[in-house]
Amino acid sequence: MFLRRDFPLTGVMCLLCVVPIASPAYGYVDPNAEGLISQILTPLLIAVAAGLTFLRRQVAAVFSS
Repeated sequence: MFLRRDFPLTGVMCLLCVVPIASPAYGYVDPNAEGLISQILTPLLIAVAAGLTFLRRQVAAVFSS
């Protein structure tokens, strides 16, 4: 596949169209809420990673035997 010569121009034009539309997001996360969210998400992510590792090993054992 070949790249077109006007690809950079198209990208710049898209950015110039989107930048004036974007508005800044003023957000604040309370430190206590952030701690609670991280305490909930961290064990869930670890459990998902452990489950995927277990499944990967089981699939590898099935195909290796």
